[in-house]
Amino acid sequence: MRSIIAALLLACISFFPAASLAQSQEPSAWQVEKCEIYRQSWDKALDFFGTDNLNYDFIAQNENFIASACTAPPGVCAQSSQELEIANALTIAMMNAGAASTFLPFRCRADGPSPGPAASGAAPDAVLCHAQLELLLNGNKLTEEEAAVYAAQCACLEQRQQAGAQTDCAQ
Repeated sequence: MRSIIAALLLACISFFPAASLAQSQEPSAWQVEKCEIYRQSWDKALDFFGTDNLNYDFIAQNENFIASACTAPPGVCAQSSQELEIANALTIAMMNAGAASTFLPFRCRADGPSPGPAASGAAPDAVLCHAQLELLLNGNKLTEEEAAVYAAQCACLEQRQQAGAQTDCAQ
């Protein structure tokens, strides 16, 4: 009798984790909608910016993200200014649609290529600073004075990384 009860308990215990795992893999309606918005935005971005100077890996990683129902781990890294423009456009489109920035597939490895004008191995904050500065300058969103302050902030972030210091870069 004890062996029958033990077998039933074992069967129940092994069934329920598998059932909950299967349920957690079903995307929500919002996840499906976000992925469709991303797919449409990706298509529009390619039409608008073109694909002439895009790295194959950038295209493939975005396509794989979409093919995974937008659940693949982040790993798309913009390496050229055109790729960065596309990544920024996709980020803005998704944020405007109400998606959090954590939804997006964009992440560059610390040992991999870094986007924008910052040198390879630069601090992530400095890389982001340069990318944002480039975007703002291309959109004519800054005065010369504001651009100089922003550029100084980026330089400070790079120097802080090189020196290994934790100094404040606020200007």
